[in-house]
Amino acid sequence: MIRITAGIPCFAVAVGVLLVLPPEPRRLAFQTVFAGVSNDGQSCVWEGSLSGSTRGSVRVELRQVESAAEAASPVWHVVTRWSVVDPSGARSFDAELEGMVDWKAGTIRLGGTMADGWLKGSWVEADGRLSNGDLAGSFAITPAVARR
Repeated sequence: MIRITAGIPCFAVAVGVLLVLPPEPRRLAFQTVFAGVSNDGQSCVWEGSLSGSTRGSVRVELRQVESAAEAASPVWHVVTRWSVVDPSGARSFDAELEGMVDWKAGTIRLGGTMADGWLKGSWVEADGRLSNGDLAGSFAITPAVARR
């Protein structure tokens, strides 16, 4: 009887751990081409497509945080706005991400939250490569409930 009662708490703990494991992040891939400068002249703009857990068009607006004098630096601290339009409308979203662009290495690393739409409040990490002015890479989206 001692073995059974000692095993029950261990079993309960194991079940509890399994029930609180967060889901795997959703992965999305993006391919964009440089589209120019935003109407207000403050952001660089890329437009393209998104594939993975959702498909659709994507628009990226990237703005340097530092002063204009820092624009000659190969590494920028940036804020970005990602707007994704899913043709069905069910998985459209806007995300506000912040991070670094290394123009010399051709890399971008960003993190932030889904500001509106599908999976609002979820954490997003984006990694990308710049090649000939175009931007391609991937998102990892961790749903908000998994972060609690």
